[in-house]
Amino acid sequence: MKALRITVLALLLVFGGGYLGRDGLVRMLDQHFYESTLSVCVAGMGLLAPDRLPIELRSFCNIAIVARASEAYDD
Repeated sequence: MKALRITVLALLLVFGGGYLGRDGLVRMLDQHFYESTLSVCVAGMGLLAPDRLPIELRSFCNIAIVARASEAYDD
């Protein structure tokens, strides 16, 4: 249960915090925490879509993270 709370909190921080303070937060995550953010995203998406293959989840998360980072760098 604790792991689920941590995963949900991390996803909220990535998606919610990324939207509210996208420039600084997304740049910091992109530069320092890319792999750990990717693994949290894959784990969270695995809970939401358990019928998907891990490579599909990893690809989706990778594209989402790169898109967020590029939006932050554009501003």
